[in-house]
Amino acid sequence: MKKALGLTLVEVLVAIAVLSLVLVAMNAVLLSSIRQTAISGSRTQAVQILNYLGRRVVGGETALLPPSGTAKVYDYGSLGTAFPDLPREVRFADPALYKVEIANRGSPSWASGLGVAVNAYRIRVCWRQAGEERCTEAYTLSAPPGGAGPAAPPLPGIN
Repeated sequence: MKKALGLTLVEVLVAIAVLSLVLVAMNAVLLSSIRQTAISGSRTQAVQILNYLGRRVVGGETALLPPSGTAKVYDYGSLGTAFPDLPREVRFADPALYKVEIANRGSPSWASGLGVAVNAYRIRVCWRQAGEERCTEAYTLSAPPGGAGPAAPPLPGIN
């Protein structure tokens, strides 16, 4: 009697089950990668907005400099109107998706020996993603608003 060539039904079902497990695992890795890419894209745009505003703060733009101990907030949806020169694109580069807070932290104690008046500013950029708010922030120095004390000299390449 000759043995039949081919696979049995059990062998085919086991192969399909193993293939299904591999595909489920690959799907989980792919979804995680897509999620991390979205977070990275939003964070990159937030840092670009932060750098843009940081340059303007360092440049002493008085409209951006809140009084000492206070903050200026540009809420979600208002950033593009307040800064029309910000680039607008779909997805991550839409300024309406970000909130900005520029806080005047006052004059640092170590700055008294500089001979010029400077204040520390915290710039915080936030965005909503996956049901939670994420933020990135940086600190910089600039002249105090209103020109209190001798102003810092212009910085080459910035002012």
